[in-house]
Amino acid sequence: MKRDLKTVLHYICLALILALPLTAGAFDLEKKVVEYKLANGMRWLLVVRRNAPVFSGVVMIRVGGTDETPGKTGLAHMFEHMAFKGSSRLGTKDFAKEKPILDEIEKTGFELTAEGQKAVPDKKRVASLEERLKILQEEAAGYQIKNQVWEVMVANGASDLNAYTSKDATAYHASMPVERLDLFLDVISQMVNDPVYREFYTERSVILEERRGGVDNDPDGKMSELLVETAFQNGSYHSPVIGSASDVAGLTIADAREFHDRYYVASNMVGALVGDIDIEKAKRLIDKYFGPIPAGIVTKERLVLNSGGGTKNFAFDAEPAVVLAYHKPTLPDHTEFVFDVIDVLMCDGPTSRLEKRLVYDEKVARDVSCSNSYPGSRLNNLMLFWMEPNRPHTPEKLTFEVEEELERIKREPISDEELGRVQTKVAAGILYSLEKNLGLAMSLAEFETIFGDWRLLARYPSLVEGVTKEDVMRTANEYFSDKNATKIIRLRGQKKK
Repeated sequence: MKRDLKTVLHYICLALILALPLTAGAFDLEKKVVEYKLANGMRWLLVVRRNAPVFSGVVMIRVGGTDETPGKTGLAHMFEHMAFKGSSRLGTKDFAKEKPILDEIEKTGFELTAEGQKAVPDKKRVASLEERLKILQEEAAGYQIKNQVWEVMVANGASDLNAYTSKDATAYHASMPVERLDLFLDVISQMVNDPVYREFYTERSVILEERRGGVDNDPDGKMSELLVETAFQNGSYHSPVIGSASDVAGLTIADAREFHDRYYVASNMVGALVGDIDIEKAKRLIDKYFGPIPAGIVTKERLVLNSGGGTKNFAFDAEPAVVLAYHKPTLPDHTEFVFDVIDVLMCDGPTSRLEKRLVYDEKVARDVSCSNSYPGSRLNNLMLFWMEPNRPHTPEKLTFEVEEELERIKREPISDEELGRVQTKVAAGILYSLEKNLGLAMSLAEFETIFGDWRLLARYPSLVEGVTKEDVMRTANEYFSDKNATKIIRLRGQKKK
């Protein structure tokens, strides 16, 4: 689990938390969560906190880049954009009049996309369809209320209003005054259950531009994309969440509708509410707004095997960097808790082994960071080490020194003192992340959605506490090997056009 423990606020809280027991009893989570399952299979997790008359809520769907098929990458992210465009009740002045125009936009957009995907598109037909689509979009705009989802929520006190799409899941969340719970559930239920694909082709262009800025023209984005392409030869972790440019350019409303109907179903959804809520009232409102969602079928994983992808270099007009990654299991495999310990041991803070050696002592690196669940957690993933050298040092030198430290933990058991300190830091990070209502709601939803059991979150600190020095040595020897490694080196130079 990737955790950010590097803010000043965190270290203030950390000093207080270190004195607490490392078990889940420190916050007694299992006794506080109320489970509620609807007749359609949707699961809700409810926690009462009387600190202030507010709540945080999240609805998470077990669909992300992992569930996409070759040729249709980027759909999960595309639908996140669609959800904020409204529904048949939100974002429209008169849906009965808008709907026929949306139908024509869908038809014209499909024809334009099909023509554009041909080996030799008919330029006159493309131009004609583009003009037709522009006219239709302008006509539809006369019936649309821009940004109504945002404006309604914010006008009613919403904060933390946002969404995200990962390889594992898609989530919609907000924090609001408790008297606005009815509104929150109403709006979010419309977003996930009643999309009308408003401005689909406009947003498709927005995403293509987003990809150009965040991947094609971004050195770290390009490096990340190359990493997953190289490390995951098989399976759905091979492509980035945003999708390939050619795939996104070919997406249609029909693709999005099919994707929604398959995955945005009740049995694939988890909701969480944390705050000053009335449990029975919350249940009634949840039934009202989410009960009508079709049950659907729970998605199943497609298990695939990958091996190390070797070394790949690429040039970019940016400072050099290197990422060294190793395949590893995910939860509920016990090895995940060992990798949590290794993550903090190697990279978390100025006393961690790699940061202390490379950044502070030898000054060969500007930055060192780790992640032990990249690019997702539903499937077996990567433990990675990302490093940026200080001039005149090279990525190769950094790689050598990281590999040297990995060899060290293979052959030398860490001390009891160091292990205890690291375990406490991992547990403290978990406790800190659950202090805020939104942090707890998101974590509960993630564990229930991705791993099928929110109780694993409650037990996480004690499971980390059970990691031994022998576990660390065994795990290092088993996974940190050349045959299991993928190495991406960014060299200073001109990127290929």
